[in-house]
Amino acid sequence: MKKCAIIGASGYIGKHLSFYMKNLGINVELYDIVDSPGYIKIDLTSKESISKVNLDVDYLFLFSGLTGTHAGFTDYEKFIEINELGLLNLLDTIRNSPYRPKVIFPSTRLVYKGIDKPLKEEDTKETKTIYAVNKLACEGLLDAYRNSFGIPYTVFRLCVPYGNLISTDYSFGTVGFFIKQVKSGNNISLYGGGEIKRTFTHIEDVCYQIVHGAFAEKSVGRIYNIGGETLSLKDAAVTIANKFNQEVAAVPWPDSDLRIESGHTYFDDGKIQSLIEMPPYKKLFDFAKDL
Repeated sequence: MKKCAIIGASGYIGKHLSFYMKNLGINVELYDIVDSPGYIKIDLTSKESISKVNLDVDYLFLFSGLTGTHAGFTDYEKFIEINELGLLNLLDTIRNSPYRPKVIFPSTRLVYKGIDKPLKEEDTKETKTIYAVNKLACEGLLDAYRNSFGIPYTVFRLCVPYGNLISTDYSFGTVGFFIKQVKSGNNISLYGGGEIKRTFTHIEDVCYQIVHGAFAEKSVGRIYNIGGETLSLKDAAVTIANKFNQEVAAVPWPDSDLRIESGHTYFDDGKIQSLIEMPPYKKLFDFAKDL
């Protein structure tokens, strides 16, 4: 039986990965910064704390870290310490151990230079935020430690995950923001009208691709876009707004947000489609019907 561990297990994706794998009958050890029943508390910025992690597992899912756009410029030391130094501490701990778990790492659409076409993994990169710099740096660190110390890894780049398998709380990310607005009786405001396109992926499809992609032997040392449904932000917002008889309104871009906006970032999923057998993606329209 596969042995897995999740670091960052109380976060949105980490919690769902745990739920998904346990439903498959997989034993999962849970680590997080939280001090609560069911989790082993660790601090990635401390090598002593990381020593608590049981490395005698087959797969180690590293889904902890700081996210944000403007916040990275204000708290750049924390972003570097937690996102980059935290990964280095973990990789160094593995390097000095007899174990070589496969490290599964989430990256982001924000590493790409936006363009109105399906983006392939090798397409041009651009880093407009500290968070994007962190993610691209971590992808390189994983490859360096694989080359020098034989630590296997797989990276999955995510665009817009949404939905919930665990509760009725849909408060995460872009779709969560749309739902919160309309449930509060407000229209959804979109910078520039929301013509920018993204790949929207239901969390069940996210978990399917990450788990089964991680377990595939051919995925060692590879990077994969997480596939889903390509929609404009406006189309996604209208889908949610219509359910609650609300509207979508265009508002001007604030200059600070426009400077870091990547533009169209939606994915070519051919690479992961060739790795694992994929069921049809869930549709945002069907998701909205059940809200």
